[in-house]
Amino acid sequence: MKKRHQQKLVMIAVILFFLWNVPFVTIFDGDFHLFGFPAFYVFIFLSWFIGIAVAYYILKKFYE
Repeated sequence: MKKRHQQKLVMIAVILFFLWNVPFVTIFDGDFHLFGFPAFYVFIFLSWFIGIAVAYYILKKFYE
């Protein structure tokens, strides 16, 4: 795997780290519901799923 693809994976981890810290998490801390689930849970699991999907795509496409 080339260094630039490894850097993409590191950037995914850094972005998720900042998304799951207090300033962003408190945005979704309230009584708002999406599809019957609290917005906090939807945010956490959706961002987690998107991070895994993007990492899988990078690994599948660029693995050498």
